[in-house]
Amino acid sequence: MTIPHLLIDQHVHSNYSPDSNSTLEELVRSSLALGKAAIYTTDHIEYDCKYFKQDVQIDWESYHKEMEELLRHYAIEIRKGVEVGFRSDYKDIINDYLAQHEFDVILLSAHNDGRLDFSEKAFHDKPIQQRLKHYFTHVREAVDQMDNYDIVAHLDYMVRYTTFPVYEEDIAACKPILYDILKLILEKQKVLELNTTGLYRQGWIHPHSYILDMYLDLGGRAVSIGSDAHQVGHLEQGFAEAIELLHSKGIREVVQFKGRIPYSVSI
Repeated sequence: MTIPHLLIDQHVHSNYSPDSNSTLEELVRSSLALGKAAIYTTDHIEYDCKYFKQDVQIDWESYHKEMEELLRHYAIEIRKGVEVGFRSDYKDIINDYLAQHEFDVILLSAHNDGRLDFSEKAFHDKPIQQRLKHYFTHVREAVDQMDNYDIVAHLDYMVRYTTFPVYEEDIAACKPILYDILKLILEKQKVLELNTTGLYRQGWIHPHSYILDMYLDLGGRAVSIGSDAHQVGHLEQGFAEAIELLHSKGIREVVQFKGRIPYSVSI
């Protein structure tokens, strides 16, 4: 399947995130090779990050200097985004940070509960229902307590890291809290991300089709597509499958952002 020219990967990490080695220039060159006129970067900010055992910040001075240099040499638009790792105890600090910067798009995520990262083995030693409900509680807090964001990223992020398969019945057992999350997304007019990294972990695009169907049944139509690429070769990875999935659900357009303003792209 041909990926539409105007469809741009809206979840991409450069080496301004500690878990990526891909430079901005490498991402720019790769995007141009894909025929794109623009590229997003959505690097991490996360206070008290449990995975890296430190605050994760973006060196904006270096970022802007490098971006300006690249724009002198490449005919491409670089859209500045960020992936916010939410914690309720850092809500005010996060909001202050976001207010100090201009972005094209803000992704909202829940990565840790203040004790453990949701990817850590110690978290996944717990029973699956305990893990899922605990995790979704933090997602609900994030979606509810934050207003300054555009896209809810990888809504079932936790399942990437479980050492045992997660089945639809496991997800379905969380229907009440998922209903709360999805209703909040709709009420706040936010966008639900289809994150293709899940294809290469549990075998499905985040969120699980059970959650996507719930969203659609509630009237949701605003979706975005992101690869969550942490290396240059993963840009748009899984996009053909994501488009096929959306077509099977009757969705023929996705939402992208520029200057925090949403616009539709036909798929």
